[in-house]
Amino acid sequence: MTTPMDGTIPDPQVLGVRTASPAPPSRLDLCALELFEEFPSKKSAYKAAKAGRILLDGEATSPNAPVAPGQTLTLLAPHDPPPVYDFPLTVLFEDESLAVIEKPPGIPVSGNYPRTVERALPANLQPSTAVDALPAPRPVHRLDAPTGGVLLTAKTASALANLSLQFEQREITKRYRAIVTGHLGGDGTIQTAVDGRSALTEYRAVLHARSLTTGWTTTVDLEPHTGRMHQLRIHMASIGHPILGDQQHSEGKVLRGKGLFLWAVQIEFRHPDTAEQLCISVPEPPKFQAFRTREVRRWKKLSGPD
Repeated sequence: MTTPMDGTIPDPQVLGVRTASPAPPSRLDLCALELFEEFPSKKSAYKAAKAGRILLDGEATSPNAPVAPGQTLTLLAPHDPPPVYDFPLTVLFEDESLAVIEKPPGIPVSGNYPRTVERALPANLQPSTAVDALPAPRPVHRLDAPTGGVLLTAKTASALANLSLQFEQREITKRYRAIVTGHLGGDGTIQTAVDGRSALTEYRAVLHARSLTTGWTTTVDLEPHTGRMHQLRIHMASIGHPILGDQQHSEGKVLRGKGLFLWAVQIEFRHPDTAEQLCISVPEPPKFQAFRTREVRRWKKLSGPD
């Protein structure tokens, strides 16, 4: 995304501007799916392009229009804002330009669904009084629906442009906490391609615990250096240590009613107005320790001490 350098205020109706990569996908909707966090699926990007919300070099065109390297894609806000979803969210930080909230698991960040985090933001955040205030707060990045934790949102057009640029230039760091099956030691990197594209994740083992369910579990901290869809789940499964609760990318153990054991615990970024470096974090959810405690107790009871 490009940020205006001439002091002008971005149009609040413009949600983002991005430049096609040296090897972009062949058509407009697929390129937009790759560049904008707005879209959770190919279908949603196709619909936006068909509705004229994705401009190619400033002009509306068809979803299958070819995209060349260096061309500019502009994402416009919907003409009619979606209805507000009255759902309580925990607000970790908020000012006139942005907010960081704790996303609950089991709800998508955005998309054409009646219940999303994006639709719940207006009911939980104070309206910005800035001259370039967005019609409604916007998530700046994406968390998978089963994943909870810290989520960065923008309340002004300039903040959205600046933070999106920081993501594009990989200046924003995120840390996740997960419980994986098996005994994974030490730390390392995983560079398995995701959907044919390069991807990089760093991992560090935090805690090992015996488990009657899986033999061992390892609590890990994960830091993705790329933002591929389902990257962390795919990467951990690729080294034989799937995240507990993930069956989409492995045959990992699923505990009824417990969900996915993956949580976004920290995000660090530069404030778009003050340039102050901010680090917002939350602890792992209580279910992590509850699971470890229960599994160790069951192991000792039925298998005896190590």
